[in-house]
Amino acid sequence: MGRIFLWSRGSVTGPCQRGGLLIMTMVFVFMFAVIFIALTGLVNRTYHESVIQAQDEEAFQIAEAGLNYARWRLAHNPENYASETREVNDQLAGSLGEYDVSFTEPTTGSTAVTITSVGQTAALPHREVTLKARYGRPSLAQYSAVYNDDYWFGPMDVLHGVVHANGGIRMDGTSDSKMTSAKETYTCKWYHGCGSGLIKPGVWGAGQIQELWEYPVAPVNYAGLTLDLLNIQEVADEAGSYYDSSHAEGYHLVLNENNTYTVYRVTEKAPKIWSKAIVNGVQKREKLSHDIAEEEFIETKDIPDAGALYFEDTLWIEGHVHTRVTVGAGVFPDANGTNVDVIINGSLTYDGVKDGSRALGVIAQRDILIPWSGADDVLEMNGAFVAQKGGFGRRFYENSGDTAEHAIKTSLTIYGMIAMNVLTVDVTWVGGSDDVTSGYPEVTRSYDYNFRYAPPPYFPTSGQYEFISWEEEQ
Repeated sequence: MGRIFLWSRGSVTGPCQRGGLLIMTMVFVFMFAVIFIALTGLVNRTYHESVIQAQDEEAFQIAEAGLNYARWRLAHNPENYASETREVNDQLAGSLGEYDVSFTEPTTGSTAVTITSVGQTAALPHREVTLKARYGRPSLAQYSAVYNDDYWFGPMDVLHGVVHANGGIRMDGTSDSKMTSAKETYTCKWYHGCGSGLIKPGVWGAGQIQELWEYPVAPVNYAGLTLDLLNIQEVADEAGSYYDSSHAEGYHLVLNENNTYTVYRVTEKAPKIWSKAIVNGVQKREKLSHDIAEEEFIETKDIPDAGALYFEDTLWIEGHVHTRVTVGAGVFPDANGTNVDVIINGSLTYDGVKDGSRALGVIAQRDILIPWSGADDVLEMNGAFVAQKGGFGRRFYENSGDTAEHAIKTSLTIYGMIAMNVLTVDVTWVGGSDDVTSGYPEVTRSYDYNFRYAPPPYFPTSGQYEFISWEEEQ
């Protein structure tokens, strides 16, 4: 009888198949578990980071609120530099956190205050945000030139920085900044090349970029710019840098490169020569001398830390400025018969360093004058020069006869600012054909932008604190 063999695939391979399925299932479960754990960690980390980011943003806003409060406090109490901590609250949420504000006082001659505000939230007080900002009050030396009278810029004049006149301006030169006048119209005088009674706009002429001319604008308080010479006198007296009457012709001050100064007594002036100036709108011819003939040495001293030198007599000045100092010249009691002048006897320079660390102020009770022969043909003047009651410039010396040798100079470069009360003298005198007949044909004026918040010592400031710079410390 034959045999029949029966076989089943499942009965032979079934156990292997079930084992393979189990392994595959475990692999997929493990993979899904790993992915789930990774996703959960990512979500948790993202959530945690978003919470921290939100808290950091809130801490930033709290620190910013600290800066705003500090500025407000300065506006109402400008001499208070004490640190302070204040809490920031919300009507519904309660305490949000707090900020700590601290102040770095201005350095000598500067109005810029550095405010540091550290903000932190109530939820994460260890996460701090630190902001620093600088604010400063603008000084009245924020202009390249300020005139309390009418003024004429010739075709060779090149100006950089804002120029303002409380009178009218004839502008025939080149400027890259605002040219403003407090007058809508004014009566142009003969010494501005106008006929009798000619009415002109506040700013007019053949100058370039007339879009920058503005008039009328609010007048500048020139009385605020005429500095308190008595205050400078008191500071210099305490510092041992005050010189009373020379009992001669005046003093000659030389500023030295090593932050010392040398003082001479001027015992004799050069012979008088004929020159002209404008007095009450009329050209007046006089025989005067503003040059040194003989002098004697007095002393050489360090420029005091107080940054003030004062001379109660006519002052000749020149030299190198390597610090921050203001020089005043005046006689009190203040009367017309006792007003004195400052005479620019040579270049006054910062020797190329124009980062604000060097600043010179020169304040004359009456005129600041450039003499006939003493000043350089190529003259450089760095600083802020204020003629409180008079003018700034050079008398008219005729280009003929005894005065012809030094009548016409070469060039004048001014870096800083000029302020004068009345037009009595000028740096450039122009004839009827618009040709230069006396003075400096080429004049370049550039503004020292450091003067806005860091003028020379004892220059007045005005207005509220203004924003200068801002940064976040990492």
